[in-house]
Amino acid sequence: MKKNRTVDLTYAALMTALAIILSYFPEVPLAFFAPWLKLDFSFTPLMLLGLSVGPAMLFIALLITNVVHILGGTTGGVGELANMIVGLSLLMPPAIMYKRNKTRRSALIGMGIGVVLMALAGVLSNIYILLPAFFGAAFEENMQGMGMNLSGYLTAAIVPFNLVKGVLNSLIAYFLYKRLSKILKEAEEDIAVTADT
Repeated sequence: MKKNRTVDLTYAALMTALAIILSYFPEVPLAFFAPWLKLDFSFTPLMLLGLSVGPAMLFIALLITNVVHILGGTTGGVGELANMIVGLSLLMPPAIMYKRNKTRRSALIGMGIGVVLMALAGVLSNIYILLPAFFGAAFEENMQGMGMNLSGYLTAAIVPFNLVKGVLNSLIAYFLYKRLSKILKEAEEDIAVTADT
């Protein structure tokens, strides 16, 4: 147990650090009318962590990533709270399903569920957290005053953005996981050999 724990903690620290870096760069704008929607790949290392170590460590890493991001962010923690919600929606289903049944099918089904939940969480977090924070309590009227339509914004920007971000992060994690799992297994075996000698 101790041997595996050492590898898990080291791996978690590396994936968390990578997630923090990727939350800043690269950021790719996806909507010309909503330039603040920027695609990043910070969920990829977190998904890899969830598949390798489990949902508990994933939650801690996602929390740390968002807390650190507040320091360099411009939303006063509001954007990070929304990111935490959509992150949990995307990352938890594959982590939980893969922990119960370690097959590719379980991972893929979990990723598919996560992508759908992420799109839904993106809509809800915009309606109840982000838009009220930036446009005020009467955000629909304030958005219309700026030439924006709530339903159009959600369907044309938020839903596609979260679907694209979820699918890309999931696919990259899926194709990287097997290679990284072999490295983790070798590291555990090396630690076991060192401990026995």
